[in-house]
Amino acid sequence: MSKEKEEERRTSKVKYYSPQAFKFYMEQHIENVMKSYQERLLRRRQLETEMSKVGLKSEDQNSMRKLLYQKESNYIRLKRAKMDKSMFTKIKVIGRGAFGEVALVRKIDAKHLYAMKTLRKTVVLERNQVAHVKAERDILAEADNEWVVKLYYSFQDKENLYFVMDYIAGGDLMSLLIKKGIFEEKLARFYIAELTCAVESVHKMGFIHRDIKPDNILIDKDGHIKLTDFGLCTGFRWTHNSKYYQRNGEHGRQDSMDHAEGWSNECRCTPLKPLERRRKRDHQRCLAHSLVGTPNYIAPEVLLRQGYTQLCDWWSVGVILYEMLVGQPPFLANTPEQTQYKVIHWKETLLIPEAAQLSPEASDLILKLCTSPEQRLGKNASEVKAHPYFRGIEFNKDFRSQQAPFVPHLDNPADTSNFDEIDTDNKMRSSCGGGSSDSDADLSKPFHGFFEFTFRRFFDDGGAGLAYPRLPPLKPSPDPDEQQQSQQQQSQPQGPVYGV
Repeated sequence: MSKEKEEERRTSKVKYYSPQAFKFYMEQHIENVMKSYQERLLRRRQLETEMSKVGLKSEDQNSMRKLLYQKESNYIRLKRAKMDKSMFTKIKVIGRGAFGEVALVRKIDAKHLYAMKTLRKTVVLERNQVAHVKAERDILAEADNEWVVKLYYSFQDKENLYFVMDYIAGGDLMSLLIKKGIFEEKLARFYIAELTCAVESVHKMGFIHRDIKPDNILIDKDGHIKLTDFGLCTGFRWTHNSKYYQRNGEHGRQDSMDHAEGWSNECRCTPLKPLERRRKRDHQRCLAHSLVGTPNYIAPEVLLRQGYTQLCDWWSVGVILYEMLVGQPPFLANTPEQTQYKVIHWKETLLIPEAAQLSPEASDLILKLCTSPEQRLGKNASEVKAHPYFRGIEFNKDFRSQQAPFVPHLDNPADTSNFDEIDTDNKMRSSCGGGSSDSDADLSKPFHGFFEFTFRRFFDDGGAGLAYPRLPPLKPSPDPDEQQQSQQQQSQPQGPVYGV
């Protein structure tokens, strides 16, 4: 073979990416490297704190540190290992939408159950949803609390993107609403109290959900809720802005939701000063201007593109409380356009029927959530928690451990009876994305939008505890109080908790 042909053979296997795409990759990669470093430091500090509480001897502390180092090494090795869908066995499809499907799956090597969300890349591209997928991946990867569905893995192949999450077997709140029609006030208060904590947890991470609705509130095996479907969520990061995923080569670094005009006055950041560009960007990050969400639950300031903050999520909470107690959303109409009209003119259309016989506290909370942003509760979650509607509820660290008024019926961990039946003959179709043949959705061309999508949760090996050795029993000092404390810590579950 001639030298020219050999050179051609070698270069033909290399995909060409523009300098802008390379810059896009490196910026994300460096951010993730720094984030991983900070997470390792945090885990080390947590270990040191726990050992200090227990009072380990010096040699035992060194042993624990070595175990952590080994776990970190195993984790880095596993992060480099390529994942694919063949590592999971599909049991049953439990949901299907415009972008793909959600299925109950079992990890082959660990026999652990998960919900796997599969998104078709062509549809994501056709609908210009890459930024939304990126935002959902980010919040699920960063969330580590009991109010958000936990993400264990995310990976991709040539055609699809995959999210592997907790399987929450109790179904969603919409299904329960359809089944019961109207909730008793005790049940509604319980769910709204938990939803308040869930929304607060999202806001504390620096995100706005923007699509709070009963369909996106799941019920676990014990009757407690978890938020899911963060496809419309935003963290105001540059990677959550659609303009960075265009194929025209324009990847100039700007802040997400950066608009030249139209910012509202509802902002908690420091007032602007002349020539302070960073302060201006911080101000703009407080607001969002994209038209997203479901008409029945979306806040009027979002529809009017007036600029909005996290307060738009609290409007949705008020709408859900109304629906629970009255039996239908407050702005229900025959068409989305009519619903939007009612939402925008909420001062005339928001009426609480006397026949519903709501308590004064419930009516007052609805009206204080479904109002103008200036008057709305939710500038901080404590405002909502302090409302008289929640009188008698203790919002403390043990709040989620209380007995739920409703516990879903489950015959076994793989029970899917709380989800609607899906037509098994109706496979995922390319037509679900509109069937567009736009060249922008041609996956044969190099595309940078799915860089840095892969994720694996620390200490997770599929739920069986094989990849990371269990920490040995701690050896506390002879003091009886410390010994009792150590025994209590030993009894707590370690690693990922099974979500069904």
